[in-house]
Amino acid sequence: MNVIVELPRTWVASLERRLVTATSQTPSPFTGTTEVQDWGGEWWEYEIEFAAQSGPLARSVGAALTALGSGRGLLLLADPSIEAKTLAQTITLQLAVSSGNLLQTQGWPPGSPAVLSGDFISIGSGRGTRLHQVGFDVVANANGQAALTIFPAIRSSLPVGTVLEVNQPKVLLRPTSSVPTRIERVARHQFTMSAREAI
Repeated sequence: MNVIVELPRTWVASLERRLVTATSQTPSPFTGTTEVQDWGGEWWEYEIEFAAQSGPLARSVGAALTALGSGRGLLLLADPSIEAKTLAQTITLQLAVSSGNLLQTQGWPPGSPAVLSGDFISIGSGRGTRLHQVGFDVVANANGQAALTIFPAIRSSLPVGTVLEVNQPKVLLRPTSSVPTRIERVARHQFTMSAREAI
């Protein structure tokens, strides 16, 4: 069974988000210098605490999180810490890309700031959803084109015209363990989840 659950962002009380990189560090016992091996892997990890619920809503949240199992299901999350935008234009890839951290994009309002350092975008939908953070401020040129530096790097080939979600980016998560339910007095249910990007 492979379930994709999408919960309202208002159900999240707090979260911790971090980008994990597949690197290893080896300090020299003689000089103290450190050699860093970068294996290229990057992914998001989350610690999520959901708002306390009671009654029928608590049962609904519990059922949705139970359906995720211990990594069997997937959670599609519109991260509530990412400020939603209201851009009317559709933003797409101007050039195809198969890897790396640079995206050539089009469709931005000409001559206007496209994105700011720290903004997020997502690419794809359903099982193919990937969340990326923008590294630097970018102003679109007179043709509405902008080059975005993003993290983590692109992992698969994306053709010209691929749509970028800039208004409400999402991340696809897989729980790293079962989701516990803490039940307090007056039947208030508290849910917490550890998860990593489903790649």
